[in-house]
Amino acid sequence: MLRPILLRLAGKQGSAMTVSKETVKLPRAAKGKRSQFYEDPAVDQMMTFLLELMAETAALRERVDTIERLLDEKGSISRDEIEAYKPSASTEAERSEWTQQFIRRVLRAHEPR
Repeated sequence: MLRPILLRLAGKQGSAMTVSKETVKLPRAAKGKRSQFYEDPAVDQMMTFLLELMAETAALRERVDTIERLLDEKGSISRDEIEAYKPSASTEAERSEWTQQFIRRVLRAHEPR
């Protein structure tokens, strides 16, 4: 669930992604030097922390939204129903709009003037 959110945070909006059940092996450590965007490396670390926290917050918000929608529909739900939930296109659009507004609110101080 987090990957689509990260793609949206990165500005790559689109239709919902399908998740394959095959195992993907990722390298344990990043190769190369870490990118630095600010003069002070501590600022880069804080921005990384902020963006990761934003991604986690957006993922939690989607999960709460899923739980609320299922409870509205059924009154009682199980974990399996939460995990199996497939949002409609209109729900995805609402979530995408919320995420974009969230990003704007949090990063408004970094907008070019």
